[in-house]
Amino acid sequence: MQQEYSGEHMNPTQKSRRGALAALLVFAGLLSSCAGGAPNKSWAGMAVQGATAFLAHNTFISAVNLDTGQMAWQYPAEKGDATVLYYSDPLIDSNGDLVAAGYDGTVVKLAADSGTAIWTMEGDGNPIIAPIAEGPDGAYYASSEDGGLLVIDSAAGTLLRRVDLGKASSWGTMAVNGDRLYIGTIEHKVLAYNFETGAIDWSVDLGASIAGGVNLVDGMVVVGTFAKQVVALDPQNGETLWEAETDGWVWQAPVESDDALFAADLGGVLRSLTLSDGLPLWHIELEAPIQAGPAVQDGTVFAGDSQGTVYAYSAEAGTPAWQRKLEGGVFGTLRLAGGKLLAVVNGGKYQLAALHPGNGSIIWTYTEPS
Repeated sequence: MQQEYSGEHMNPTQKSRRGALAALLVFAGLLSSCAGGAPNKSWAGMAVQGATAFLAHNTFISAVNLDTGQMAWQYPAEKGDATVLYYSDPLIDSNGDLVAAGYDGTVVKLAADSGTAIWTMEGDGNPIIAPIAEGPDGAYYASSEDGGLLVIDSAAGTLLRRVDLGKASSWGTMAVNGDRLYIGTIEHKVLAYNFETGAIDWSVDLGASIAGGVNLVDGMVVVGTFAKQVVALDPQNGETLWEAETDGWVWQAPVESDDALFAADLGGVLRSLTLSDGLPLWHIELEAPIQAGPAVQDGTVFAGDSQGTVYAYSAEAGTPAWQRKLEGGVFGTLRLAGGKLLAVVNGGKYQLAALHPGNGSIIWTYTEPS
């Protein structure tokens, strides 16, 4: 698979970007038209706060009521700007406001209860794909595709400064822990940015793209890579603590529960690893590649594949509980909120589905307006 998308005469950065995007198009069906609602022009991001899910997709940000599946508001209220496409999970900041970045570099801050724009920072044409992070200083941090870490004033929506990351940019979630921001990049690197000094404390090259971001687990920085690995790093210096092999590219960062890590890969395998050293506990071969990040709650791990099947297994033993077929591929990271399992869906007639975590029954689906 990596050879298929690599490109013989491209440099490593070009290979990484082309391979990542090609895999995403193939497995998520992003550019296929929906049977109902809006066609996919971007991949969707989601955030949850209280009884509301916020879906950032195409040119809109929508607030969806978790109880009813009905839209509470949409931004912009009328037809969106075709140049501002949303690709990442919105940020819900420490004040409860919603912050989202567009593919053209535009950043917008909204009141979460109404969708009213608080400010808009115009983009410079360089895409922002990764979710925005909030630092301990209250500023917002965004990874631009030109290799800059943008530091944005959260009150005014103005650019405070730009930190050069050395042509490294993120597509996935950046993790904040104390005085550092941890960034996984398409250009194979994991970096630790120091909020206090404004400098990069350390940078390590893992030899393959990190597309799905970084997770901080039990005193470790954990990532999945396109080298078919899950890697745990020391957050103080970036030294490798352990590595675990997988059956395919790992798009999303693994998640943790009860001293175990759960990782899914594009080889179609969901696996459980020991948290301390990455040793295998169990693995299950699903029916299709898995781009979506798993979710864990109350002893059950949930996964969704690119053909739209959602699965539930015992987190301890890997024994099956239920599975449910949705109309479209499951994409992004599964979320548990309001007593529901939420799945972003691409290539079908709806964009968001809420399932019962206990039996997989579909409670409601949400279809974007055309």
